[in-house]
Amino acid sequence: MRMVSLIDAVFWGVLLIVLGALLILKKYVPFNLPVGRIIVALVFVYLGVRIILRGPTVRDENTVVFGSRTTLAGETHGSRDYNVIFGSGDIDFTTMPVDDATREVNVIFGSGVLRVNPETPVKISMSSVFGSVRAPDGSTVSFGDRTWTSTAYREGSPALRIKAAAVFGSLSIRQ
Repeated sequence: MRMVSLIDAVFWGVLLIVLGALLILKKYVPFNLPVGRIIVALVFVYLGVRIILRGPTVRDENTVVFGSRTTLAGETHGSRDYNVIFGSGDIDFTTMPVDDATREVNVIFGSGVLRVNPETPVKISMSSVFGSVRAPDGSTVSFGDRTWTSTAYREGSPALRIKAAAVFGSLSIRQ
C-alpha cells in the first residue's frame, strides 16, 4: 500500500511520545488524569480532521473498501498490492505480464475472486487465517499456508508470482 504521509507520521509519533510521557508522569507524580480517555479522544479528533481534509474514501485504485468493484486489473502507479476490505472484488490477472515480480492479493472481512490465465505460468502462495482461499484445483486453505502452481509453471522459469491471503474472508482463484 501507500507510504504513510508526513502528517500521519508526525501525528502518530507525537501521540506515542505524549502517551509515554503521561504514563511515566502518572507512575511517579500523584495526579488523577484519565490518560486512556485523552488518547482515544485525540485519535478521534485526528480521524475527523483527516476525513474532512482528504475525504472518507481510499484513493488507491487497487483497493476496495466497503463496496464492490468488478475488475481490478493491471499495474497502476507501480502498486503491486490488491486489497478487498469489508467488500467484494473481482481481480483480473489474465493479462498480467510474466515478470517474476510478486503481487499481493489480500481479502480482509470480504470476498474476492482472482482470475488467472490457464496458459500463464503461475505460482500462488496461499495463506488464510479464519477465512478460506480456494485454488483452481479445488484445494482450500482455511488456516495456514499452501502453494499452488499452474500446469504451465516450471521451477526456475519466469512466472507470475502471487501472495494470496484471506483474513476473516474468502478468496477464490479461477482459471
